[in-house]
Amino acid sequence: MTEELFVIALGCFLASIVNAALATGGIYIMLAATTAVLPVNVAIPMQTVLALPSLIGRIYMCRRDINWQITKMFLPMAVPGSLIGAGVFVALDDGIMAIALGLILLALIWLVPKGISFGNPRRFLLVGGLHGFFGTIFGVGLFLQPAVLRTEMTRMQITGTLAVCLLGLDIVKSASYVSFGFNYLDYLPHISVAFVASFVGTVAGGHIATLIPETRFRILFKWLITLVSIRLVLKGASILAAG
Repeated sequence: MTEELFVIALGCFLASIVNAALATGGIYIMLAATTAVLPVNVAIPMQTVLALPSLIGRIYMCRRDINWQITKMFLPMAVPGSLIGAGVFVALDDGIMAIALGLILLALIWLVPKGISFGNPRRFLLVGGLHGFFGTIFGVGLFLQPAVLRTEMTRMQITGTLAVCLLGLDIVKSASYVSFGFNYLDYLPHISVAFVASFVGTVAGGHIATLIPETRFRILFKWLITLVSIRLVLKGASILAAG
């Protein structure tokens, strides 16, 4: 238990620094930390509550820069997408889920096409539905972050808008997981240490945001997530082979 708490606290601390400094990316670190010490079918529902302190902190820091038009387009379709995704989540085998998550992370890091513009807020209706569905199944969405990064918003606008959209979706996702039998009370120690670590990380990330060499970070970050993804695929394959 002590090792689990330490790994999760460290993961949430680092994830919050990355999120506060670069607007997005911390989810991959949280997934890496939680899947290292928890089963995949526990780690995925835990993402919604572990992310709360970081999201709230980013919303407060960027409260004057939030693009509410995008938020209003995103959330109405994200809600039904999440509810449908929760039904699919509970039906998936743990091994298949690990392999699928690993492959999705690899695709997100290496295969997301460039040059796609999302300047029209109405396009976020579709983004919301797709992100809500896949984000609930795999813990990490495929569409919102790339879409927001392809707008003309500033870094502060992107950070605040992403945080509001994800907070609203995470509330729905948590309710969906609970409705299918997941009990967050079983993991109160994990949630408690994550909250403290995330708040500290968010404050630290806000202070060092302008000091990070973003190009170098993105290269290292890609390879870190690549290794995490390969580990998940191998873990899923071993689970299926053992079964």
